[in-house]
Amino acid sequence: MERLLIIDGNNLLFQMFYGMPSAVYNEKGWPIHGTIGFISFVIKEIKYLEATKVIVVFDSDGAEERMEIYPEYKGNRVDDWDEMSFTETPFSQEEHIKKALDYMDIKYIYSEGTEADDYISSLALMGKEKGEVFISSFDSDFFQLIDDRVSVLRYRGKSSVLWDREKFIKEYGFSPSNFVLYKSIVGDAADNIKGIEGMGRKRTSSFIKEYEERGSFSDSSLSLRLKGKLRAGREIIERNMKIIRFMDVDPKVGYEELGFDGNRVEEGNSKVLEKAGVFNE
Repeated sequence: MERLLIIDGNNLLFQMFYGMPSAVYNEKGWPIHGTIGFISFVIKEIKYLEATKVIVVFDSDGAEERMEIYPEYKGNRVDDWDEMSFTETPFSQEEHIKKALDYMDIKYIYSEGTEADDYISSLALMGKEKGEVFISSFDSDFFQLIDDRVSVLRYRGKSSVLWDREKFIKEYGFSPSNFVLYKSIVGDAADNIKGIEGMGRKRTSSFIKEYEERGSFSDSSLSLRLKGKLRAGREIIERNMKIIRFMDVDPKVGYEELGFDGNRVEEGNSKVLEKAGVFNE
């Protein structure tokens, strides 16, 4: 069975750029610490999952459609890139990352017109028709895609966690298919999405679990006060679901294009970076 690894490029780039203990520079004085970490993780994840297909998806900041629904969407994120020198931003290392990916024949794409998450979702739907799909990201929004063929990998070496259907139900108590509803009620501080007051994680998980078991929201054991808040906040929940649920897009790439050069991946991180010219260009 095919095993497709989809890597959330910006999520990994930011982890590596800000997570490495100190900056490393190549012979021309260009910072490459994020590149070193990024490519190292890509190679390790391929081996960890025994992947047969790989693609990296980078974000081009296409949140306009969701902002039309909710202008405050991601309004808590202050991008001060213009006030920083280019080498101080994670994006300064993308060109070196792409050179290393090109060397390994790993496909990468940029989202157009919408967010990378939507592209990743559409790629996952395409991939699970052929086999298993693993999404490498620490973004919990991808939990809505988990099923018998789609899992979310939070890679941390020996501490890695694979969120499959069994793991999700054990942690949340309900099916991944209702994760959009859960997050729409709880809210998402990371994206500045406000939920329903008084409905925290535990209470919402129990509420949705009861709904799945009984087939009705009215049979919930919630207090009358909270039931009233949910009824009053119905429009907020429906709005949030439109924002959180992924949109269908054309990824403009075919499944057959998502391979990689296994021999070059086996060369290891240092050799790949050297042959891609990262150390001296």
